[in-house]
Amino acid sequence: MKARQVEREVRLPKAAWKIPQKEPLKSITWMQLLDCYASRSHIHGLYQVFLPTIRLRMRLLWALALFCAISVLIYVSYLLAERYQRKHFQTTIAAAHLPMYKFPFPVVIICNKNRLNWSRLPQIEHQYNITSSQKELFERTLTAYDALSFAHFNVFNSLMDEDLLPLNHLNFTKIVTEMSWRCDELLEGCIWEKELRNCCDLFHPRRQTQGLCLAFNEQEQRRNYDMGPNTGLMVRLLLHKEKHAPGNERTKGFVIDIVEPFVWFGFPVEIVPYTRTNIGVTGVYHYYDESTYSMPSGQRRCVMDYERESEHFRTLQGQKYMLENCLAECQQRHLLAYCNCTLDLFYPPSNYKACELKDLPCLAAHNYLLQNYEEPGEHPYVHRNAPGLICDCLHNCKSLTLMTEIRKKVIEPWKTHNSAVNNGMLLNVFYKRPGMLAYKTNLIYSWLDLLVSFGGICQLCLGCSIISLIELMHFGLVDIPNYCWLRWWRN
Repeated sequence: MKARQVEREVRLPKAAWKIPQKEPLKSITWMQLLDCYASRSHIHGLYQVFLPTIRLRMRLLWALALFCAISVLIYVSYLLAERYQRKHFQTTIAAAHLPMYKFPFPVVIICNKNRLNWSRLPQIEHQYNITSSQKELFERTLTAYDALSFAHFNVFNSLMDEDLLPLNHLNFTKIVTEMSWRCDELLEGCIWEKELRNCCDLFHPRRQTQGLCLAFNEQEQRRNYDMGPNTGLMVRLLLHKEKHAPGNERTKGFVIDIVEPFVWFGFPVEIVPYTRTNIGVTGVYHYYDESTYSMPSGQRRCVMDYERESEHFRTLQGQKYMLENCLAECQQRHLLAYCNCTLDLFYPPSNYKACELKDLPCLAAHNYLLQNYEEPGEHPYVHRNAPGLICDCLHNCKSLTLMTEIRKKVIEPWKTHNSAVNNGMLLNVFYKRPGMLAYKTNLIYSWLDLLVSFGGICQLCLGCSIISLIELMHFGLVDIPNYCWLRWWRN
């Protein structure tokens, strides 16, 4: 037992700056322990403070210098931490000529401004057993649907103060779908990548905020490797004025929407009859790099596809998150708030209640509230006569913005060689340039920059490194507790 006690008395801290074990334990002081650490430490100035042979005046000066260096280190470290917490962004050009073919060719959506093929009206009236007393209201309702688009619900003004219950059992979305134009009635002479194709193989029916339209490349996501006129999509659009609703007095023509794949709607372009329209497409790609993914979407101001728990993740049911899809879902929510239903003709199938015939006058009454979008917090800067749709929607973190340059040429159908295109028009969609700009947004000051800056200020103020910090931690967490334990055991 006595031998074990003696062995414990001479056991000292096992460190690189170990105190010579010749010294009796009683003679080892705190200053000697500090001197042993300071003499072998890699922190500059520490050895001069604890050097036994240095004069008091010099010791004080070195202590003051060390104190100032530590103060500067703490202050600058605070500034670095504050800069890191601010999470400021910078946007730079990542590529000046990103190839267009790296992305699918845009989705081209074609809508006749007269949505319905009126020649099928007798068949529809017979199919749905429309009586002579119901015929006038039925045709007036379909005439309104013939010119319907979002924010133009005033076409239903004619249904105000009408008894709509006799026809309320009818599903007008289904009826309008059956009367909508088919691809073989609306399109011909389709050319894709300089090869003649069957139009019905290229275009498919598609719901949109303009009604039921025809969409190209929505599912297939074809790519185009050429640029210039006649290298993309060419199609002849057939107007068929004689098959339009006689009660729709709006101008004739087509509406063209060119959007990125997975985008539900965009900002359409009108095409008038007797023209050849060339649409050159260019793009700008913008993405956020991985250094920003750890931040919440509200601080980053964009949404990733996997951030389904984010408060900003709102999109059409079953659709990918896109800014436009978020706006479309916002339209649905406003329709639901005003009239307790949504017009399912404009959107993909969802759990929202579809509007019936009796709900259409309500849409007309609230049309003035649905004609513009209102950004949250814009009231101090933008004057509006009426409130709009408040949609707190963010861009997706990888977004492609398509820009179009439109050139129109009159076909002159009165000339003999152009008589075949009477009442129609030609559409040519192509890439205007082979490349586009790509912008990258990243953090100005990431955790890696913080680590490098902190290491630099530590080297500048104290001349130390990670090894020095490990030595200090070992001294504070191992050697000092071990020394205190030995002193307590001795006593």
